[in-house]
Amino acid sequence: MRKIGVIGGTFDPIHYGHLLLAEQAREGAQLEKVIFIPTHVSPFKIDQPPATAEHRLEMVRLAIEGNHNFEASDIELKDTGVSYTVRTLEACQASMGDRVNLYFITGTDSFLSMERWKDAENIFRKFSLIVGSRPRYKDKARNKLAQSLTERYGTEIVNIYMPKIDISSTDIKERIASGRSIRYLLPENVARYIDEKRLYQLLATPEKSALTCYRKGASE
Repeated sequence: MRKIGVIGGTFDPIHYGHLLLAEQAREGAQLEKVIFIPTHVSPFKIDQPPATAEHRLEMVRLAIEGNHNFEASDIELKDTGVSYTVRTLEACQASMGDRVNLYFITGTDSFLSMERWKDAENIFRKFSLIVGSRPRYKDKARNKLAQSLTERYGTEIVNIYMPKIDISSTDIKERIASGRSIRYLLPENVARYIDEKRLYQLLATPEKSALTCYRKGASE
């Protein structure tokens, strides 16, 4: 059986936290590859408009450039209906065939809420899970749920430990909007793309671009 991971998210924008989780999952579960699937974004976010689906997909492609173990998919972005994880995983499984074992990659907090997701039982029965977590972070709750799901549905659950990295897409967008540096929070080519397309810069002025440090660094 081929082992392939799937990691979803708005990736608005993608950053090193996402990439590290995917790489740790790939190595920890010995996956053949990991597929990044950008999801739809709610239209009700009025404080800071999200990047378009096209921009988010391109940022993912740039972030994983050169890594043959990573792949980007627009399967959810092409879906005109509501995107649900179970539907996405089932569509991926159908396109890859029965000789592929799909692993859904998620963090601890999302894992602990999965029982409330649409058709969660089908996810647990049909697919494997990889849970990335920090040591001593909600260990009891995570282990209790993992044991319960394995006993009830036979779910294969792989736990991988992650170093604590406090990077969030929200913080990155706030930094860009206020003209602060985002260096070392996400791949440089993604940062340049954000600057070129003027993404998330609703409140920023050209002379206060958070990407100024990249241009300066290139000439040093």
